[in-house]
Amino acid sequence: MSSHLRGQLHGQRWPNLLQDGPLHSSAHAQEPLHYSQMRRYSFRPAGICSLPVELLTRIFILGAGYDFPYAESPFLLKPDQDYYAIPSSNFQLIASHVCRHWRQVALQTSSLWNILHFREPIHLPRAKEYLARCSRSRHSLDILVDTVAEREHIPGVTLCREEIHQVFSIICPYVKRWRSFHLKVRDHECKAAARQHLSSCGPAPNLETLQLYHFEDYLTSQNLYLATYRPPVMVFSNDLPRLKNVSLIGVNLPWAQSPYLAQLHNLELALHPENIRPPYEHWENMLRNSPDLRTLSLHYSGPRVANGDTKLVWPTNKERIYIESLENLSLTDLDPDYLCRLMGRLVLPGVKELSLDLPDQDFTPFVDLIAGAKQCNQPLIPSSTPASSSGNCSSYLPFPALPKLDTLKLTALEANVDSLRAFLRALQGLRTLEVHFASVSDTFLGLLMEGMEVEVEEDESTASTEAMPRAICPKSRAKSVSSTCPRATPNSTRVERVPFLSRLETFKISGLPGKKVEELIQYRENYDIGQIRQCGERKGSPAWYGVRRWILKWSERRKGKDAVLDRLAEKGWVAESGRRVYVETFDEDGDEEIEDEDENENEGEVDDEGIGDEEDEGEVGGEENEDVRDDDEEDSENAAT
Repeated sequence: MSSHLRGQLHGQRWPNLLQDGPLHSSAHAQEPLHYSQMRRYSFRPAGICSLPVELLTRIFILGAGYDFPYAESPFLLKPDQDYYAIPSSNFQLIASHVCRHWRQVALQTSSLWNILHFREPIHLPRAKEYLARCSRSRHSLDILVDTVAEREHIPGVTLCREEIHQVFSIICPYVKRWRSFHLKVRDHECKAAARQHLSSCGPAPNLETLQLYHFEDYLTSQNLYLATYRPPVMVFSNDLPRLKNVSLIGVNLPWAQSPYLAQLHNLELALHPENIRPPYEHWENMLRNSPDLRTLSLHYSGPRVANGDTKLVWPTNKERIYIESLENLSLTDLDPDYLCRLMGRLVLPGVKELSLDLPDQDFTPFVDLIAGAKQCNQPLIPSSTPASSSGNCSSYLPFPALPKLDTLKLTALEANVDSLRAFLRALQGLRTLEVHFASVSDTFLGLLMEGMEVEVEEDESTASTEAMPRAICPKSRAKSVSSTCPRATPNSTRVERVPFLSRLETFKISGLPGKKVEELIQYRENYDIGQIRQCGERKGSPAWYGVRRWILKWSERRKGKDAVLDRLAEKGWVAESGRRVYVETFDEDGDEEIEDEDENENEGEVDDEGIGDEEDEGEVGGEENEDVRDDDEEDSENAAT
């Protein structure tokens, strides 16, 4: 510090920083502070080690939750994926290895050690160490047990018959603290072990999420019989008072003796052979007794078909199941006739997201049903439907509020062009569309670039083309007609051709060649230019039908296979006017990654995989990393990392 500045500081009158109350309070006179005193308070080290323990603890908790596996769904296992790389952060381990102070703070923070994932034998001693660290607290436990089939088992690498008993011996004493439990077995002996432990472990009063997965290649009909002939067992003594999320993949329960299958928020049924599916009576009870159900996913599952058994005959669809709370519906690998029978008995007015993965068959009747392309049957009255809707034909459709659907995900769907056109026409409020074009009808792309004719009625406030550049203004109402497009006059009606899904904001695309993607982007982004020229709208008006986010399936591994797709992913699309439309990309794992179109947008991004790779063993705040662990603890953590 220069002598001139030191002199100024020495002569400056500084407020007493140790006094309580306002700095300028008359009750506390300001005393001159010598430079040595000022330096004592102003130049105190302010590194990360000076953080209070409470703040450091909060940072550790946030860091450990960065890859929180339950952020998007309460269920970790996927029925359509044999192996799913579940996000799991080792942040707490890395933080506990930095220095003595950090280690002491991390070990005292019991909530860092309550996620127990078992996929390899080394995870067993790690789980014991985690449980020891949080044993003094009452934090709930989130548990995943992932085993493999006997023929795929690699000793020392995967878990199978021998290890599953060891896993349950570790976690069963803490069953009252389980918050979520995910179990995947691919072997009939592993299944028998799971039945044994879950039927005898006792109540789980804090369990909120239960996911049971059993699916294997039976190879022979005898193996299939051995795997399915045993009746299901009662689990957790039927005492699950807080259960909200249930996922059963290839697993059946004693449907008539499972009172906890009620008051659910998320329900997933998948990969159920016909003989182990729930009878319609119990299926109906699950839905009717879950008034707050938000997500329903059916993957080759649903209520059991009677097939001549009078006890399993479905009731008539005069009383439908009305689920106003349902927001997300996913339908996968269901037969068209079965799907129509099932959806014809449901009324879901609040659905915001619809996912369809229906391959290999013609689903025209189903598309007609949900789009209302065919006239509804008036006598079919949904139970518990508000009286005000009893005279509205749309009330009898599975999705009476289909125009309010926000997100549509099409992984596979085949239907004729007229049904798809009616379906697209009904999606007036759709904002997000995800399509895998390789498994969707060939006509679907053509429809997206075909558009539809609408009749627009305008009043005097919207008649001026200079005042309202948008082709369809907020006060307009549209209906299907076939005519030409005359110039608008006050209080007149004009006919315009507009794109389907006029409110679309996000379009996620896969399975489409780059040339087709470019044509689709050009159609949506240039559409209003043609409208401006045709109807005399003001030049320079925004593209009202343009999509805000284009997301393409692409990665560096795919580079060179499609030159147009490469160019779109790296440079975006450029209009004749020079306007650029940037394109985002996503890879097969579903993680979206924004390309480097704009350095400012990418500023401050952090590579997840780089955390802990550098400076893990360095100094923090001048304090070197010190090993304060005993031998047993060190062995457990080395196994964990």
